[in-house]
Amino acid sequence: MAFILILCVAGIAVSYFSLKTTHYNICLSGINTPVSCVVLSDLHDSSFGKDNEKLIRKVKDCNPDVIFTVGDMVSEYCEDYSYLSSLYDSLSEIAPTYCSLGNHERSHPEFSEIRQILSEHATLLDNRYIDLNLKGNEIRLGGLMGYHPDSEHLNDYIRDFADTDRFTLLLSHCPEYYTWGVDEVKIDLMVSGHTHGGQVVLPFKGGLFAPEQGYFPHYDYGVFYEENATMVISRGLGSSRQAVPRFNNPPEIVSLTLTPEV
Repeated sequence: MAFILILCVAGIAVSYFSLKTTHYNICLSGINTPVSCVVLSDLHDSSFGKDNEKLIRKVKDCNPDVIFTVGDMVSEYCEDYSYLSSLYDSLSEIAPTYCSLGNHERSHPEFSEIRQILSEHATLLDNRYIDLNLKGNEIRLGGLMGYHPDSEHLNDYIRDFADTDRFTLLLSHCPEYYTWGVDEVKIDLMVSGHTHGGQVVLPFKGGLFAPEQGYFPHYDYGVFYEENATMVISRGLGSSRQAVPRFNNPPEIVSLTLTPEV
């Protein structure tokens, strides 16, 4: 019994205080030269060293061409979000940093102030997109939050976003948006978080529970090849107040290399 208790405590401790970098290499049509990306999500109340120095150091070690944060970098009940300024300043010194919003930013009582900080210290894509050239690749980069299939405005945005010959890359906090209607348009790459990897990761089974998906979610973490999109889902860096703690689920930095399709 004592041994099992030690294993449980260790599994929880690793899931909150360690930091793992997961590497994916994805071949995609529309990519002409390799692009190295770092994806961060769901920091919530977590901190990795003073001023997140451990997190920043590991991101820098990935030598990214671009950094994406895909939401819930604060928690809705967190009163002190001043760390966002220094965090995004540090990330932007490493590589151009683009961010989309999560449900916790949206529901935070000081949402306007948080949105302003993100806009000042990075490029915020809040239901908008930009066209850019990234290492010789013509890319349309967009951010999506708050999608609902009955929203005419957001459906127009998604259709307009996808109406291009450029490589389309969508930062969408919730992967579930894909099955709610985003799958009706062609998106080359969709990058998400939100699931916390299923909160508890069971050996040989995967994540236990994710919001909007319930128990044993299909979209828990990793790479998914769907009919109209390739999806990358991060396990995230932290956790909001959950009934069950993260377990067997180390905080994750995603190092994603996009390479030309052979």
